[in-house]
Amino acid sequence: MTRACAVILLLGVLTGCSTLSDRYQDDTKLIISYLLYDLPLPESSEIQKSQTVILGTGAGWAGRIALSAGQSPAELLKYFSTSTVGSGWTMTASTVSDQIILVFEKESRVATIEIFRNSFLEGVSMFGGRETDVTISVHHPNAIQSQSPFDGYQAPTR
Repeated sequence: MTRACAVILLLGVLTGCSTLSDRYQDDTKLIISYLLYDLPLPESSEIQKSQTVILGTGAGWAGRIALSAGQSPAELLKYFSTSTVGSGWTMTASTVSDQIILVFEKESRVATIEIFRNSFLEGVSMFGGRETDVTISVHHPNAIQSQSPFDGYQAPTR
């Protein structure tokens, strides 16, 4: 009887953790899709919370989104090349090697999408497939006004 209770309790905890994790991903994707309405993200991707920073909303957002996706780099290259352009962004540069870098512009913003496969043992999913990491950085070209912001600054004396 004690073992049966322990097994049921363990299954309940594991199922609850899975549900909480799924709920967190769903909520995070909903928030990010609201904030970043004009930059499509792969549906099967998972957002890496600790590496994601978003400032602003709508057309005024800037920051970095870190994703982990089950697709290959080639599949993600195709996805971002078509879906991002389909959302009104213009591809201005690309580099394809062991790491893929795509640069897009829209209005006054620049988005850089970096796609790279984890090393052989890194990023192996629970089901045996390898994960691909994606980092999307968006900024406004005029965000930094002064190229010498510390001119004339003098450190306090002690």
